[in-house]
Amino acid sequence: MILYERDYDTIQKACGNGYPMRCRSASILIVFIILLSSSNIYAESKGIITNCSNADITSLPNNWSLEDQSCVRIDLGELEPSKTLSFDISTNDEIDIILFPVNSLQVYLNEQSYRNDMIWQQESVFESFNGDGEWHWTVPDDRSQTRWYMIIDNFAHPGDDGQGAQGGSQVEVSFNAQEIIPESFTLSDSIVRVGANSHSIAHGPFVVDAGTYVQIFARTMEGNPDIFVMTETQKDLYSSGGTASSRIVEADMLLVSNERYLPWQVPENYEGTNLYIIVDNRAGPGGGGAGTTNAGVTITVTLDPILNPIISTLSQQEIFNVGEVISFSALNTPNRSDQISESGYSWDVNADGNDDFFGPYLDYLWPNPDNASLKLSVISSEGIIASKVMPINIADTSPPNASISVNGAIQKGYNQSILISASFSDNWGVDRTEWLVDGVIKQSNYTLADSSLSSFSFIFDSDFQSGEHVIEFKVTDNSGQSSSDSVMVILSDITSPIFNEYSDQIYVTIGEPISFEVSAFDLESKEIQYSWIFNQGLDDEIQFSGKLVQYDFKLAGAQRVVCIAENNAGLSSEAVIIVNVLDVEIQDNSLNPFFIIMVILFILVIISILSFKLLQRRVEMRAKELSKMEEGPIEENKPPTTDEQKLMWGENSVMEQALTPPQTTQTSTDMNIEELLADAQNHSLPSDNQINDDLLSNLIDHKNSSPGPEPVVEEIINRTLKKNCSSCNLLFAVALPEGIDSARTACPKCGSIEDVSIL
Repeated sequence: MILYERDYDTIQKACGNGYPMRCRSASILIVFIILLSSSNIYAESKGIITNCSNADITSLPNNWSLEDQSCVRIDLGELEPSKTLSFDISTNDEIDIILFPVNSLQVYLNEQSYRNDMIWQQESVFESFNGDGEWHWTVPDDRSQTRWYMIIDNFAHPGDDGQGAQGGSQVEVSFNAQEIIPESFTLSDSIVRVGANSHSIAHGPFVVDAGTYVQIFARTMEGNPDIFVMTETQKDLYSSGGTASSRIVEADMLLVSNERYLPWQVPENYEGTNLYIIVDNRAGPGGGGAGTTNAGVTITVTLDPILNPIISTLSQQEIFNVGEVISFSALNTPNRSDQISESGYSWDVNADGNDDFFGPYLDYLWPNPDNASLKLSVISSEGIIASKVMPINIADTSPPNASISVNGAIQKGYNQSILISASFSDNWGVDRTEWLVDGVIKQSNYTLADSSLSSFSFIFDSDFQSGEHVIEFKVTDNSGQSSSDSVMVILSDITSPIFNEYSDQIYVTIGEPISFEVSAFDLESKEIQYSWIFNQGLDDEIQFSGKLVQYDFKLAGAQRVVCIAENNAGLSSEAVIIVNVLDVEIQDNSLNPFFIIMVILFILVIISILSFKLLQRRVEMRAKELSKMEEGPIEENKPPTTDEQKLMWGENSVMEQALTPPQTTQTSTDMNIEELLADAQNHSLPSDNQINDDLLSNLIDHKNSSPGPEPVVEEIINRTLKKNCSSCNLLFAVALPEGIDSARTACPKCGSIEDVSIL
């Protein structure tokens, strides 16, 4: 056995066309048949059909005399999905009409079983057909472009089992096939096969506008079915086992036995509703087919859409304003079947017979009052034109616009100029503008041309009273309608008083009364009120009124005095005077603080110089006295007497003090004359005794010790020690009691603590 790849491809493609369950069983069956007949499938096998004439669609129409056990194979060409063909046939005896795609044709030619939906195109297959017939077939869209073959069969095939025509005689056949160019608005056009006691949906759902004609053509190849039109609700009820009583009765086409035509106009109650075309092959209703045999009928459904232009606006008013942009729409025009394209709308706005705008929308304004008309025309895809005219009443229904370019009230004084500008507009035209003051026309203009601005200048003189006044701008359009805008003017004295020249800074003496007087003027006020403020902002602030006031200041320093001048309108001005208050004594001697400080410093310098001279003189005198004393014999220090020793070593004695550590130590070795003079200036003058005993003695002792330190000399006589002081270098004597060999004592000259010892 040889299994051609194209045979396998036929099975594989059939399995890919949406029949998974049937594919499996059919594949097994086909393989089984092929195995049983393998002995007959080879080039010289008698099971291969060879007595089959060839033809193609370009040779049609054609006539054939089919011998017994022969066929005609007609090549329909490569057909694209959704393309529709029309077939006409006439025979004088029974034949089989079979349609195959190219990948299934070999199954037929190899005498294999082809009575399967995956092999032949079942909806366009008619077995044992005799007579005249016409049907339409639409190429299925479950595959790409494919070559198709129509077979007119007069064979008795091995696996027929008595099905279909079995040949036996010569048959005369006439056949034609041609492509159908669908008409506009064709919804469906194809053969529908329905089994006994069953139904099928020929087309749906679809929606249409009220007034549209649904045209149904029916051509029967076998059986006598009924054609119904149902809504979706009716279809669901019928499909679930309900009777055909639930249908649109006026659209019935009962007992279709040959060719029938029904135009049904859709009423308003079915507008926009989902509709379905049903092929019924069940018993009933009365007058319909019995549904006992299979049915095959070509159903062609086309629409004749209604063309009814409808103009709609957002505003339903009868009169439109001049210059108002009006929006029109044609979208309410019936177009559920897309019978009008977007470019199929046109508008004529001036009734001149020419279209001015295109599209389903229009925004337009009429510039002048008029009884205008608007014409909407629509053209269908078939070239049919329909029009609708809408009358339009255009009038000036709105007043002009007037606006003054001032916000709020205007404050003005007498004889001050006021300049006001305003803008205006109107939808048709402005006749005049006017300016009024307190209701009296002061300015008007009738020659406006294309202007949209106006200005007004005015001065309030003494003829007007102070207070509120109204300036009004009024605009009147060509239709006599007017509008106005106004502004409030408050006339008053708006200038503050002005001060005459005055001294803004003065000097006064504490406690001396001083008079203050200033003057101001205001041309718009007869009277001016004066008030004075002293110590402003302080706890002792005080106020006076009057043009002339008197005041005496208690504290020295700079102080601020404010004078307020107020006119009749309540407007005021301030004058500020800075008062420098001086002390009385300084003011009487005509002295200032700097001069006083210089005098005090001068006196102190004189006193310092005199004190220095006096001290210098006393130092010189003391130095001379000491020089004379040193030139004389030095008296030998005698040892202390017994009483002196008791006094020395008794309570509070000098020796006891010497043995006690000192609390403070004073040293005068670093003293000099400059330090003494500075100390004299910082303290009160010393007495004569203090100078003689302390200062001059220290100076002289320091002077004697200045050449250089001399070694301390200790001389022991019995228990009396003589020793030079380590500080002032003067000789002093100390007698130590029995049992005491060393001690500390103070120098009787300078007070320096000295260590003495007989060891």
